Amino acid sequence: MNLATSRRAGTGLWAAVAACLLVLPGAAAHAEGLDAIQTILGDSETSPVPQGWTVGAAAYSGSSPYSAGSSTTMVIPGGIYVGDELMYLGDRIFYTFGRQGPISFFGRLRVRLGNLDPDDSPEWTGLTSRKAQLEAGLGAVIVSPVGLWTTRFSSDISGRSKGTELLVNWAAPIIGEGWMVMPGVGVLWRNSRLANYYFGGVSPAEAAPGRPAYDVGNAWSLAPSLIASWRIDRHWLAGVVLAYERFSSPIADSPLIQKTGRYDALVGLGYVWR
Repeated sequence: MNLATSRRAGTGLWAAVAACLLVLPGAAAHAEGLDAIQTILGDSETSPVPQGWTVGAAAYSGSSPYSAGSSTTMVIPGGIYVGDELMYLGDRIFYTFGRQGPISFFGRLRVRLGNLDPDDSPEWTGLTSRKAQLEAGLGAVIVSPVGLWTTRFSSDISGRSKGTELLVNWAAPIIGEGWMVMPGVGVLWRNSRLANYYFGGVSPAEAAPGRPAYDVGNAWSLAPSLIASWRIDRHWLAGVVLAYERFSSPIADSPLIQKTGRYDALVGLGYVWR
């Protein structure tokens, strides 16, 4: 894949996001390979993703990371904005502040939604709510002959978990006329503060019979994904996102988790606002 092909690939990557309107953090997390590809976007009537606003809706299904949590299925409206430097993707905003050859550098703000409310399950009685937090981070995207590489870090700036997350992601776009299919895989590393807050930590004060205190510690996950997009015509585009996060044993062995991973699936339709 040469640089020109990679640039078209970046266009397709954003198409999947636009079509699926990634307003849910669980799904958006698997789209990290898309970060800061603004620099290689195209804008035509056949491009899988045009610049500007795209509005529409997505059918979403995703599993909870917790063993007592239920899966979520919903249809949700939303919209995204893609520009040369600024990008809005529902729960996160990116700004590309520098470019050097095939590398682009970006800043990132994200609202990570809460994922545990004790009122939702009797098994969570006595636990503290895992609430939303605001995260800020920096990252880079590299366009290479073997695919697109993304690396970034982000930290809580709201004082909620006070944790940090690191990501390295690789994606291999396959591009056609008006369509794109992109398999990818990422590795996520979370420090103990973030992992304990959102991925199964049990403090001594939260311990109960059948729920011992548990320190997740630093933990990593493997996140394969498949993203596809199709530009139907100048005004309409569609997309699919399939993603899975496989937990490492520090997360999977938590008394709150007791599972090997979680999934997200979206099918979306978007209207290109021109």
